[in-house]
Amino acid sequence: MLKKVMLCMALFICAALFAEPVKFEAVMLPAGEIQPVGVTAKFTGKIMKGDGVPENAKVFYEEFVDGIRKRTGYVKFGEEVSLERKLDRPGWYDVRMRIVVENNKDVNIPGIRRYSMGRGFVVAPEKIARSGVRPADFDEFWAAQRAELDKVPVKEVERKKIDWQGAYADKIDAFDVKVSCAGNGPLSGILTMPKNAKPKSLPAIVFYMGAGVHTSGVQAAYGRMAIVFHMNAHSIENLQPREYYTKLKENELKNYWVAIRNDREKIYFKNMFIRVMRSLDYVKSLPEWNGQVLIVNGGSQGGAQSIVAAALDPQVTMMVAEVPAMCDHAGFLMKRPRLHGWPFFYTNAADKAVVEATAYYDMVNFASRIKCESVVTAGALDHTCSPCGVVSVYNAIPAAKKSLLVHPAGDHIIPQIDSKFRAVFQNRFLELFKESQR
Repeated sequence: MLKKVMLCMALFICAALFAEPVKFEAVMLPAGEIQPVGVTAKFTGKIMKGDGVPENAKVFYEEFVDGIRKRTGYVKFGEEVSLERKLDRPGWYDVRMRIVVENNKDVNIPGIRRYSMGRGFVVAPEKIARSGVRPADFDEFWAAQRAELDKVPVKEVERKKIDWQGAYADKIDAFDVKVSCAGNGPLSGILTMPKNAKPKSLPAIVFYMGAGVHTSGVQAAYGRMAIVFHMNAHSIENLQPREYYTKLKENELKNYWVAIRNDREKIYFKNMFIRVMRSLDYVKSLPEWNGQVLIVNGGSQGGAQSIVAAALDPQVTMMVAEVPAMCDHAGFLMKRPRLHGWPFFYTNAADKAVVEATAYYDMVNFASRIKCESVVTAGALDHTCSPCGVVSVYNAIPAAKKSLLVHPAGDHIIPQIDSKFRAVFQNRFLELFKESQR
């Protein structure tokens, strides 16, 4: 019996070793993630069929300008797609290739991110301006939320020690905490910091989470050298069984991002952004904070929260917004429409109340208040958080020190997981940590 099992394992390993993977090749000319107005884009790409691809599968390609589809077509595996287009205005250009079956349903190929099979770039990003109008009472509205929050003292209402057995377990302490807050419930999150930290000895970083319903987590790598608070986007429990979050996702928090869109007081993100402010209040209240370095970082929905944090708290010293969501809602209303960002509140001006209410939750309207060092990232293949919207927000930031990073082959996920791409701002974190401890 053992010999049969070993033989089967050997055959499986041999099959895996000799399996032909799907291969994708592409070139975008001119090379580079940023190009000038007037450039002629020349894309060539092909996909070689590998093992595990259904017989009826085919290659589907799409060409976009500012996220608006311009050309589509099908080619055979191994056949080259060749496209050319002159770009006469600031914006964004990309071409994506996908493996599909009937009705353009994507084929799931292990090891392949289907929306990363393409290339793109941004044209004259410094000239991409906002599309919508900032509400006249925008500052007053958020000042009123701050005033309501100030009526609630910053106080831990719960702190539970986490029995952390992962990396750096001998160097960190981690706690599941709840903090008093205005709005519809307490702030919740996970606090991580070095063991036996002295008062006023540590820099701080607050991480914000992307869309969905999840637990916060222990941030051990940063927690061995700084106060780290991973804020839960919702006022919910952390470290619960998966079923707990599934139930919330399917019931109370189902489609929370668009559940109410026509009333600025009832949009879900109002209370989320109040908790963002309280997360900073909380970290600053900790005796271990050094009073010097306060960094905020998040991706997608978390990127939007980072922008809000830096806009509403002048003590934030560095803001990193990775492929931020909620950028430039009014993009589709322009004379030459462009794709806006998640959660795609609307695609036309039919409901004036929605257009007006969601303007209070557009990152381009928060951006003008940011004075701290800022890093904003975008993916040149990102149709969830459009580079046009992201760049318009970046351009609205008046900070003296800021940088824009564009990943030329990045869909919505790749810029958030590409270690080389993210190393730019992660290394800066370490610099700031070291500087604050001198």
